Parts: sequence; structure tokens; C-alpha cells
Amino acid sequence: MRNLITKSEVVNKPRISRWIGGMYIGLTILVSVLYLGITFWSGILFEPLISQIVFGGLMVFVVVLMAVTAYGLYRTKYVIRGGILSSWSPFAIIRLRLKDIKEVEITRIPFHIRIYGAGLYCGLFYIPGLGRTKTIMTNLSDGVLITTKDRKHGKKYYLITPSDPERFVKLLKGK
Repeated sequence: MRNLITKSEVVNKPRISRWIGGMYIGLTILVSVLYLGITFWSGILFEPLISQIVFGGLMVFVVVLMAVTAYGLYRTKYVIRGGILSSWSPFAIIRLRLKDIKEVEITRIPFHIRIYGAGLYCGLFYIPGLGRTKTIMTNLSDGVLITTKDRKHGKKYYLITPSDPERFVKLLKGK
């Protein structure tokens, strides 16, 4: 497990699927080239200034969104510090007190439907049998399913993909 361990902190850098990482980088480049072509040809076919503003603005927004998502994928880490598990991505933030965790289990990544977020990587997903699950995952092979329970909302589920799930589960259960 690629961890930086100190007395009060554990930082886990997960294994990133080449397929997922390559997809985000490739799509960012493809969309950039596609939008540059559309902006160029729309300037020839339509009123140049209006089309360049409209397509250029749309291009910048989409490319920046995709680039931020790819950046977030490669900077993903799961940090346990001061009794709190935290992780950040552009579309999901996980921040759990270890004492609120009721159950932790290793799982294969189940079939899921994205509710919001960035494709296969992060956000809120619907997993049949569980319901809404906040997810930050960097690969599609193995993960850790965390269940919490609070008075207001009942059970909440979180799915993460640390580099060594068995060791990470022991860390979470060790509290």
C-alpha cells in the first residue's frame, strides 16, 4: 500500500486504472480538438464574432471541466487524520469521523448508475440493493464499502478504492 504514515496521519494514494485515466485525458484532448475545429468552421459558415464567442465559451467551459476532472483523478488520496477519513474530488467530498463508521467491507465494484458526478470516477451513484452511494473510485476492480448511520438520514454508503483494500479496512476498523 502506497502510504505515507506518521503518528497521527495515514495518506493512501490509490491505484489508478490506466483505462479510466487514459479515458479522461484522451477525451479532454479529443474534445479540445473537436471544439477548435467547430469554432474554426463556424467562423467561416456563420457570423464570425458571434460563433467564436458562443463556441469558444462553450469550448473553454467543457475543456476546463474535463481537465479538472482528470486532475482530480490523479490527485485522489484517502487521508486518515485526527480520527477523520477524508477524500476530495471535483464532484464529491468524503469526510467521515471514524467513530461514525458502522461497517467496512471489501467489495468488487458493483453495477452502478451515476446520479451526478464525473462518469466512472466520482460523485453520487445509485447501487441496486444499497441505494445512493457517494463514491470516489480510481479503478473498477476492488473497493471498500463504508456504511455509516446517523440519526437524521439512516444509513449512508461510501465507496472508495484504496491501493490495498485489506490493509485499509484494518486501519479503519482499528480506529
